[in-house]
Amino acid sequence: MAVFLKSQGVRFGKVFSSPLDRAMATAGFVCRELGFAAEHIESFDALMEMSQGQWEGCLHSETYTPEILSIIDRTQPDFSAPSGESLRQVEFRMIEFLNKTVLRMPEKLIAHEASMTHNESHRSFSRQSSTNSVQEKDGPHWDLVYRLNRPGLQRKKSGKSRLQIVTTGDNETEDEFSPSEPSNGARNLTSSVGIFTHSMPIKCLLAGILGASPVVSQRFCIDDSSVTVLQHSLRNGWQIKRLNDTSHLRLL
Repeated sequence: MAVFLKSQGVRFGKVFSSPLDRAMATAGFVCRELGFAAEHIESFDALMEMSQGQWEGCLHSETYTPEILSIIDRTQPDFSAPSGESLRQVEFRMIEFLNKTVLRMPEKLIAHEASMTHNESHRSFSRQSSTNSVQEKDGPHWDLVYRLNRPGLQRKKSGKSRLQIVTTGDNETEDEFSPSEPSNGARNLTSSVGIFTHSMPIKCLLAGILGASPVVSQRFCIDDSSVTVLQHSLRNGWQIKRLNDTSHLRLL
């Protein structure tokens, strides 16, 4: 994955990771390959795998009995293991992280880059009542690239995911991984954010930004080291451009 991202010209201006071991380790490997200092990786509990509470480490057959499965069917998306999380709770924390942390990053990163080259006119952002949209006045739209991995059965061995946020122009046909051409214009400045998290949080996030019930998260199939690409623009809103793409694994 790291070699693939590097070959596509991906560069991170900011990196966030789940604090769980495998996610942090993978973030470190990728960041070293891309020339991003590993000590600058920021850990966020909001990116952890879905908590199974008192069921952590238990056998599936011991916890998901026919009686429990019947209760799950009747109460989803609000069922949770004892002291654990429900699908709705995971969706909420992921959407909250997206809104409060990720969607604010492009404004900060671009302002920093632009201040070193020229004076940039003021940009104003307003967040709609929907939890999955962002508006920019007289500015580019945001591409959100989600690179997803499947978790293992244990939380410390869960998978990891990458999220890259890129500012682009209005070229709808431009490939998601194409590096932007150098330009003196502020509208072409590009910054990327990498996020290393886990399968279920990303599935819940996908359901949330599509405005679907959290139960829909169970309909997504995310293979290990797969790539899913989402794009948001004022013109089209959210679009899924790639889902569960594993073509880069052919490089192995």
